[in-house]
Amino acid sequence: MEVSLLSIFSGLYGITNESIRAEGMRNIRQFNKLTANAEKNYGQAASSGERKPNPWILTKILKYHNKDYYEQTIKPLLKKNYDAKKKEKQILINQTLIPNKIDLTDDFTLLHIKKKAADGEYENDEQIVMDLTKIIAYYAGETEDVYMIKEFDAICGTLVIHHKLEGTIYKQLEKVNICFKNQKNEDKDNSKPLTAKHIFKKYASKFVMNGCKFISEDPEIFSIFQGYKYKRLDTFDYECLQMYIDLIKETIAAGDERVYQYILNWIAWMIQNPGKKSRAAIILQ
Repeated sequence: MEVSLLSIFSGLYGITNESIRAEGMRNIRQFNKLTANAEKNYGQAASSGERKPNPWILTKILKYHNKDYYEQTIKPLLKKNYDAKKKEKQILINQTLIPNKIDLTDDFTLLHIKKKAADGEYENDEQIVMDLTKIIAYYAGETEDVYMIKEFDAICGTLVIHHKLEGTIYKQLEKVNICFKNQKNEDKDNSKPLTAKHIFKKYASKFVMNGCKFISEDPEIFSIFQGYKYKRLDTFDYECLQMYIDLIKETIAAGDERVYQYILNWIAWMIQNPGKKSRAAIILQ
């Protein structure tokens, strides 16, 4: 086989271990026959290779000119290095990524993730994980994990939380095929299909919670209550409000001014704090 000196020098200067690099330099003349042109330009090739170091050139040379050595020695090392970096990246993501909270006022659902995945809008695992944390969480049940997923209820026309078992959630996520934005066509053809299920299982720790309650201030416990549903109006009918206010004073408060003012303040607080629960209730006797 014939390989240019420049490629050899570029590859050797890419090796950080000085002793291995020096041995490689000595082996150029010892185990190879140089052409007259190579002898003439030896110094220039060495100088140019030093300015443009690239160890991957050696990998490419071995891949095409010494396939057995590449398959038996180099390829396993490359895979080991790739797996180590992949694991290191996953650990870093798990340590630094801050999950989103499931927000019932946000219309984002699994349908939006499907569309983004189909359009190739995702660039990496992190973006998918962040979107999944907007809609899914789970906690340990008595016999198995219970999963919560935000979905649109067409009958009610609102977003709701559905509680499902692991198998059901996994079937939904398996239908979301992931194709990263910058993924090469050859990688798409050779790699196994990647789904949202793979991403979810890979970063499962980002979705776990300690439990589920109707309302909780503990960030580790999922709170089903996320505020009263309301619609802000541009105008209001005071006469209509007055009828309701009169009903409160005359019937509910039974003419008691102190009770009447308490109820008005209670209602005013709820209007001013739509995302909170007052923890108070009016009992009629």
